[in-house]
Amino acid sequence: MEIFTDITLSWVIFLVVAGFVAGYIDSIAGGGGMIQIPALLFMGISPVHVLASNKIASFFGVLMATIKYATSKKISWYIVFVAILPCLVFSYIGSSLVMFLSDETIKWAILIAIPIALAFLLKKSKKIKKDKEEVTKKRIILSTAPIGFYDGLLGPGTGTYLTISMKKFLSLDYLTATASTKPLNFATNVGAAIAFIFAGKVLWAVALPMGLANIAGSYAGSHFAIKGGEEFIKKVLIFVLIFMLVGNIIKIFVS
Repeated sequence: MEIFTDITLSWVIFLVVAGFVAGYIDSIAGGGGMIQIPALLFMGISPVHVLASNKIASFFGVLMATIKYATSKKISWYIVFVAILPCLVFSYIGSSLVMFLSDETIKWAILIAIPIALAFLLKKSKKIKKDKEEVTKKRIILSTAPIGFYDGLLGPGTGTYLTISMKKFLSLDYLTATASTKPLNFATNVGAAIAFIFAGKVLWAVALPMGLANIAGSYAGSHFAIKGGEEFIKKVLIFVLIFMLVGNIIKIFVS
């Protein structure tokens, strides 16, 4: 049975399952793109169209996670308001540049970023900062804007990298860091989405069903993150990074 021009019902079910799992993981520790992007590549879609469609699907899930964490009062809005515009701008710049990179360059850049993030995650953290004045605006921007650029340029693991960066450089606890990444990740998704939409790279028949599934997965994942707290989030972060590392190594050396 045909649902869209080139997408059968079986493919829609496949996309929905991938989108739900991606939304669940992404709302807790980021890295949902490492579920969605391989799923889209498996369909035979070109890398640039994959990145664009993944970005639109993630947009919906991150919006849901933002709402969930906001209603639970877990977000540091001071950090979000300082970082959101730089993240948005840098994400747009990254998405504009990625269209000029080769597929091979994109694959290796994603792979190199993962062990760096894992090293920061396993490194002992400084004490948690309670006073917002301890965290300068300059430090906030330097800790988040480069990851906004990465999100637009490459994408996979942005939420993971933002959470780790806030934990290590802004000394937040993991729950606050995870919650605060969501509105920032939402902003970077907006910046990247604008660039991809105007470039005509989004495959809407793929992005929309995956995006709706992302909403459901994101709602479930953020619920368990709030309930499980610091240790639960850290364990999921480690799992996501190892999964990303193994997955990318296999993808590079098998393809």
